[in-house]
Amino acid sequence: MARYEYKAVDENEREHEGIVDAATEEDAVIKLEELNLVPLSLEELNFDGSRKNGGFIGQVSHELYRLTTHVSYKDVVFYTRQLATMLEGGVPLSRSLEQLAKSQKPVFKKIILTVKDDISFGHTYSEAIIRHPGAFSTMYCSLIHSGEVSGSLDKVMDDLATYMENIEALKSKVKVALRYPMFITGFITLLVIGILWKLVPQFTSIYEGFGATLPKPTLILVGASSIIQHYFLLILLGLIVAGIGFKLALATQKFRYYFDVIILKVPIFGAILTKNILAIYCRTMSLLLNCGTPILFATEIVGSIINNKPYTIALEKVHGDLRQGKMLSEALESSKLFPVLVTQLVATGEESGKVDALLLKATEFYEREIRNIVDSLAAIIEPFLIIILGGIVGAILVALYLPIFMIGNLLK
Repeated sequence: MARYEYKAVDENEREHEGIVDAATEEDAVIKLEELNLVPLSLEELNFDGSRKNGGFIGQVSHELYRLTTHVSYKDVVFYTRQLATMLEGGVPLSRSLEQLAKSQKPVFKKIILTVKDDISFGHTYSEAIIRHPGAFSTMYCSLIHSGEVSGSLDKVMDDLATYMENIEALKSKVKVALRYPMFITGFITLLVIGILWKLVPQFTSIYEGFGATLPKPTLILVGASSIIQHYFLLILLGLIVAGIGFKLALATQKFRYYFDVIILKVPIFGAILTKNILAIYCRTMSLLLNCGTPILFATEIVGSIINNKPYTIALEKVHGDLRQGKMLSEALESSKLFPVLVTQLVATGEESGKVDALLLKATEFYEREIRNIVDSLAAIIEPFLIIILGGIVGAILVALYLPIFMIGNLLK
């Protein structure tokens, strides 16, 4: 079974967008015709939601579109909580959107007003927001659709807001863990550039008067200083180009897979990232199953929001195993990426009929683990960073002053 993203029009010439599951493209067209929709375009999707036949240019174009329409997760969280509160208070959806648009940033304000206009033309809320992937994820749109179908949009919005607030709190915790080492790394880089650019040339002019061969460490330092002085702008331009190239390379499936594999193996931070992925998987599956989402569709949604290729591929295999009749616990275990804690809790939940509740317990465990690691991270990493900083600065100073220590030999 494949997934297709479609654009279609109904008998009143109103445009519709969405995702349909079908064995082939022809079957997808038939399904749309049964809904009285005439397809305008049909794009097959990968499991993670990217276009399957878009090629490199298509993938890059899709990423650029997402970037130009991107809205920060924190803004969407705040918007979702406000909208849930207004709907619970009985405020009509269109009126709520109109009010919320007033306090948003320009990009998000334009999106909300466009959604409001689409609703006034007869589209459902889920159909209106699915057109804006830079703001609303596949999971977000799917949950909204389930709320519309069940007639409990206000409750689903409240659950979704709570879910997003918990995810945002977890993301903030991880960002705090990364902030200190990133600051020290930036400080070391600027310090080394400053020494090479300003300090080393002062000593170089003195050493040139010796008329002798300088020690090899000093020659390396002088050479590095010369490169920084004469080619700094070129190096800066090269770093910018390399950064852009790296971003474009991440849009390709193969490069992204190997990059994500390497990231997961980085000491300490790889462990934090792995626990974060497991926490997101468990919390999202718990929410989706609690809202009545079929397990196959829930697995697809989770696979599209976990931003790590190895786990996306593993969930694609889990999805295939589920279609063949395996239990979720068996499918997770055979993927080799999900630990015993998750598989055993899921197995217990399958026996008791409370998979969503036990997945939530697993979420609490992994989030607690992340908090413990983050809280002790500064104490773990600080000594290593001090050693690295002292080693780099010490090596530079030794290389810089080594000719002075050997001034007798140099004069000879």
